[in-house]
Amino acid sequence: MLSPRRIRMLLFALCGILSVALLGMLILIITTAMKKAEPVSSSISVPSSSAPIISSSSSISESVSQPREVISLDDFGGEPYVGEAYGRLTISGTEVDCDLYYGDSEAQMSKGAGTYTGAHIPGENGTVLLAGHTGSFFRDFESAEIGADIQIETRYGTYHYEIVDMQPAKATDETAYDLTREEENIILYTCYPFGQLTPTPYRYFIYGEFVSGPEISDGTQAGSTSNAE
Repeated sequence: MLSPRRIRMLLFALCGILSVALLGMLILIITTAMKKAEPVSSSISVPSSSAPIISSSSSISESVSQPREVISLDDFGGEPYVGEAYGRLTISGTEVDCDLYYGDSEAQMSKGAGTYTGAHIPGENGTVLLAGHTGSFFRDFESAEIGADIQIETRYGTYHYEIVDMQPAKATDETAYDLTREEENIILYTCYPFGQLTPTPYRYFIYGEFVSGPEISDGTQAGSTSNAE
């Protein structure tokens, strides 16, 4: 049996152990609280206000603004004359693949696509207006899709346009085409519905924006009225 003196010694020792344990727990709690209060750095790097930020749109604008090659038609036989097959027209994803003539009378359109002489030719700043018969050379207009490539190979250079819109309209609807635009663009049209061989009051228009090709320095074209069917 333990003596009272021994019991007191054991109690003192136990109190000392408990005091050390409590002090350790208190220190641990205080240290943890201080660490939680410290700011945590982000793993995402934020550029300083002085650092330049380059967007993809600026890269695109830089490529678009690059100067075009400038040519003179005098170096390639001069301006096309009415009735001349001065190029080749194709539309990606379709079977449209035919000669391109200057002029859009039946004499030209019975052999390929015709160019309205009152507008422009590829390479001039403005609207290029082409017509073709739906029963023959433009029969596969219905396979054309937005984003497709319109390619015209001429004796003075190769041109590309991207299809951005398509629509049917009445033949008398002058709002379906704009010949006053200063930027180079292309419009192709044919009779609608597709494949119809008899006269129809409707036309189907395909609109393309310029992508690439040399620029002509010789001026613009002027000519006759269009009678494409």
